[in-house]
Formats: sequence, structure tokens, C-alpha cells
Amino acid sequence: MEGTVIYVKLNKGQLEYRDSDGQEGSSISTHAKHNQKITWKLDKCSGISEITGVKIKGDLGIINGKPRKIDFNQWEVYSSGEGEDEGELSYTVDIIKCKNLKDEEVESQGLRDTNPPLIRVP
Repeated sequence: MEGTVIYVKLNKGQLEYRDSDGQEGSSISTHAKHNQKITWKLDKCSGISEITGVKIKGDLGIINGKPRKIDFNQWEVYSSGEGEDEGELSYTVDIIKCKNLKDEEVESQGLRDTNPPLIRVP
């Protein structure tokens, strides 16, 4: 089963995202197909030591449950099955930055942001 990967990194105190479709930036709109794994992973040289959580807000019917931790650098969830709900949701990624970085104030890209990253199914 093919999946969608969302890579996370820290850039100038802000979280940035890059997905497997080539979209990149602080607010991307990722498209996932039905019945597909959606994975959040640390990007190479991300400046982040761990993803501590992925919080979802919006149309929860487009995913099967809550994102779950697979490893320190990876969280995943599955999109809904064929013929089920379609819609979009926004998400927040909580992180722990690498200790060797300058003291930048960032722990998560909050839903308070005007344009949080999105996932759309289908």
C-alpha cells in the first residue's frame, strides 16, 4: 500500500513541511487517497530530536483514529476507506528541538496560526 509522507524540519525557529508530492513550506495542503497511510517523519538535518505528538483538528471522519507514535521520529494514521468521508483537517506537530541548536522559541506549530498545514482526502 502506497502512502503519503510529510517530512518535518525546523528552519529559523519555525516548523516547515515537505510532503511526498513535492509541496514544501510552513503551510502546505497535502492530498491523501482513501485507505492510505499518512506518515509524519523528521526530515534529514531537521534540527529536531523527536516528534512528541500530532494533533488533529477538523473533519475527523477522513482518518481512522488518532495519529500514533511509531518511533521517536515517526507518527502515522490511516485515511478513511473508499466510499467513506471526504474532507480536510489541519494538524499540529509537537516537537523537541535538538539540544545543540540556538535557543529559539519553538515547541509546536500551533493551530493558532492563520494557515496551519492541511490534509485533504481524497
